[in-house]
Amino acid sequence: MAEAVDLLFRGATVVSMDGERRVFESGYVAIDGGRIAGVGRDEECGFESPHTIRADSKVILPGLVNCHTHLSNGITRGLFDEMPLAEWVTRGMWPTLRANTEDTYYAGARVALAENLLGGVTTTAVGEFGTPNPGAIDGVLRALTESRSRAVVARISADSSDEHDPSQSTAPDARESIDHALSEVTRLRRTYGSELVEVVPEALGVLRCTPDMITEFTAYAKAESCRMTMHVASSPDERDEARHRFGTGSIERLSELDALGPHLLIAHCVWCDETERRLLAESQTGVSHNPVANLMYAAGVAPLAEMLQAGVHVGLGTDGASTNNGQNLWEAMKIAVFLQKSRWGAEWGSAELALELATIGGARALGMAEEIGSLEAGKRADLAVVDIDRAHLVPRSTWPSNLVYSGNPHAVETVVVDGRILVDAGRLTMWEHGDIVREGNRAAEVVGDRTSLPEAYRERSTWSWIR
Repeated sequence: MAEAVDLLFRGATVVSMDGERRVFESGYVAIDGGRIAGVGRDEECGFESPHTIRADSKVILPGLVNCHTHLSNGITRGLFDEMPLAEWVTRGMWPTLRANTEDTYYAGARVALAENLLGGVTTTAVGEFGTPNPGAIDGVLRALTESRSRAVVARISADSSDEHDPSQSTAPDARESIDHALSEVTRLRRTYGSELVEVVPEALGVLRCTPDMITEFTAYAKAESCRMTMHVASSPDERDEARHRFGTGSIERLSELDALGPHLLIAHCVWCDETERRLLAESQTGVSHNPVANLMYAAGVAPLAEMLQAGVHVGLGTDGASTNNGQNLWEAMKIAVFLQKSRWGAEWGSAELALELATIGGARALGMAEEIGSLEAGKRADLAVVDIDRAHLVPRSTWPSNLVYSGNPHAVETVVVDGRILVDAGRLTMWEHGDIVREGNRAAEVVGDRTSLPEAYRERSTWSWIR
């Protein structure tokens, strides 16, 4: 007799991403109680469900993992284009943080979450400042709770008063004490923590945080058995300033502070040498590789090939809309591989590698590979269904390549998180699309009026604007 389950997909090409990387060309995925009950060949399916979905001509993947973004940035798309890094910080980042409120953060997060979910992302690692408006981050967490997607949300803190390099310094009103920062992390963990959302601390970086903040945050993460995140080795400016202050690179500095380890996820990691890559691998520190954001701000080409060769746990991230205008993880997959091909030759990497980085790789970097990242019995039921009957995905015989090298988010048809369908027939099930757009534009006007960034965008234009 067949076993009854909550939800059953049949007839699809199922990409398991298990240890053997098995692909079932006519397979099934059975879901019950928010977890995967079974995966395998369709003809061997021993499950039945009143909610059975035929998925012929579809590919089912583990849900994508976006290892680094800032959801509140969803309403700042384009405002920071072509700004040098120092201006991006002083004229862009700090004024925008001052202008935002809980309501604008909520609206921005819904915009970015919609883009992520519609593109097949089921887990996001999010960084949001807790200052200078302490309650603003609650807006992001409200949006995440409503979305029912999976997330690790880092409350970003900084406390260094060193202003030697303006591009690597912290505005006075954005600094906070260690005790206040960790008390806020605890408040947010108690208020919003769930099986889907975890709140963790982030010491922004080795230059904007004192050694005490980094070591205290590390101790907190270990004591709470939670993640900690940081922005590390992200630009030539950071590289040079770290050498000026410490005589080492940022990663070596973290090693000296005993901050590396499986609890830590670092974003960017563009400027790391062989010694630092070895330290990352040995400590099992996770890395989010954000190739599109790195390119947009001329941060350099991260040594992805060398990190993988060294055994570093690497996932992919989009970064926020202020440093990458799109929340398109498919684009990040393509660019990640193509950049390394430009360094090592056309034979380097593959579309399969890119898909691994965006699924099980991201789960491993987040320390969540026991729960997500592959379609295996017992794991959380997070998956994306992609329709390959699209013109840009012809021919079917090369669908893995087509998904990555000519793919786009619009081929994603269904998204499931924890056994719930959050995207159905390409539409969100929890929010009305028009409302997200209207409220996003309204919140963007509020932030724009307070920062004058839209006017600055027009000032940089070479076109003649006629009203």
